[in-house]
Amino acid sequence: MSPMMDDTAPAPQYSEGALIPNIDQKGDNPITIRLTDRERDSGLTDPATLQQLLYAYHRDGFVVLDNAIPDELTDKLYDRIVADTDIYIGKSFQQWNQGEATKNVSVVPPLSRDWLMREFYANVHMMRVIEHLLGPQPELRFLNSNVALPGATGRQAVHSDVNHAFPPIPFGIVVNTYLQDSGPENGVTEIWCGSHDAYGRDEQQVQKESGWIRKECIQAQAKVRKPVQPRVRKGSMLFRDLRLWHAGMPNRGEKARVMLAIDYFAAWYKCPMRLKLPSSAKSKVESWGISTVGIEWVDGEIDHLDQPFFLNMTQDPEMYIKQTPKGVEDWRARATGKYEFDKGIPSDQNWWTPE
Repeated sequence: MSPMMDDTAPAPQYSEGALIPNIDQKGDNPITIRLTDRERDSGLTDPATLQQLLYAYHRDGFVVLDNAIPDELTDKLYDRIVADTDIYIGKSFQQWNQGEATKNVSVVPPLSRDWLMREFYANVHMMRVIEHLLGPQPELRFLNSNVALPGATGRQAVHSDVNHAFPPIPFGIVVNTYLQDSGPENGVTEIWCGSHDAYGRDEQQVQKESGWIRKECIQAQAKVRKPVQPRVRKGSMLFRDLRLWHAGMPNRGEKARVMLAIDYFAAWYKCPMRLKLPSSAKSKVESWGISTVGIEWVDGEIDHLDQPFFLNMTQDPEMYIKQTPKGVEDWRARATGKYEFDKGIPSDQNWWTPE
């Protein structure tokens, strides 16, 4: 999937031996780069586009790629996931992310062959970025969505998705694709650019069992770069290092805010998490040219709304967490029978307060 330039691309220009990127780029915290319609429709990523995406990601641990998916596809998947959410929140194992006040829930998208669309899960432009960051044959191991429902009265704590002894280099990337125009008014995620390598794991986290960030680190990092809620258009892909601080924010709008969460891991990392997909989709997914070693093929169709949330971003197969009717089960619950995961109630000690 190496990047190519077609004959209609602008002639490159240089300054002191360096390429001057001729791209549609805006913002600095974070950087948003817009694909041209020519790039999107041809599947050919200009080298200048790729260079700037990689630069922003390494600097910030985060970058936005705009105009990645046609509107008609995002609208179709948005409507389906919103309808599915009404069913999912009635499941006995369903848990709100960091408490009911957030009205934030993870909902597995439809997993049938027709709904597994390459544009979302192995987008050619997306894969070029991921391959250059994680190395050859990055592994698809997690496929989910995050829904922020209207009526939230609370927000999430600033946190990182990983709280284990992770390596100090990029090893996993989550791609959040927004299925509607989003901003602060409807709960776009709060992002802390540059936080992915600002502090060591033990220094930054409240406790080893939680990815929540210490108040003193939050206040100090805000003096370097303040948190932001970027405004993104539907069809945008947000590349986020798994180490990056972020927080789900309340949706003050009238409609659900939906974003996909697609996780790829470096092949050398050997993540033990497995993604279940129907065997009927195997040939289609394999035609995408991605690594499928993290996929378990299942006979028959999969009821995606009957799949309790399951996660393991560590390198240890026994460190998984999963939803149950008793609560979120982690290694402590399996050892003691006490379901204590994510029971904290976020307060102003868990997010930035201007001094």
